[in-house]
Amino acid sequence: MQDSIDKPVVNDLLDKLTIKQLYLIEEKMRCELNIESSINNGTIHLAKSRYIMGQSSVSTARLPVENSPEFSASAVCETKDEDGVIQFKVAESNAENTVNPLRWFGVLVPQNLHKAQGIFKNTINFVIECVNVQLQLLDNMKKMSILKKYLSTLEN
Repeated sequence: MQDSIDKPVVNDLLDKLTIKQLYLIEEKMRCELNIESSINNGTIHLAKSRYIMGQSSVSTARLPVENSPEFSASAVCETKDEDGVIQFKVAESNAENTVNPLRWFGVLVPQNLHKAQGIFKNTINFVIECVNVQLQLLDNMKKMSILKKYLSTLEN
């Protein structure tokens, strides 16, 4: 008698998890498109800056190398637990030795370089959002797997 009650409940839960899975897949695709769009926009602004300042002023030769002094990232990733699911969030770094990367290209840099920096900083938020959706997808898949195993034990 209990088996006949559990099967519809488990099947209903599986249906709801499948719908949630489809929603999460759509959300992940939206996040990935946002990442791609932001990177493209940031790259266009970098190209404009290179055109304005000259190709030698904005190049990889200005980037730090192994012998450069150590510095900390300006943004860090923190974890938090929401309803039993681990989520990531971006936080400002409190380190003292952070460096503004725009200074690598001089003191007076074009506005396009500032725009590119802002766009790439915003892209980090899209990446974190995408990672969080991916974590939800994996959690949802685990739940579905557990329910499928339970359903197979009910059928046997």
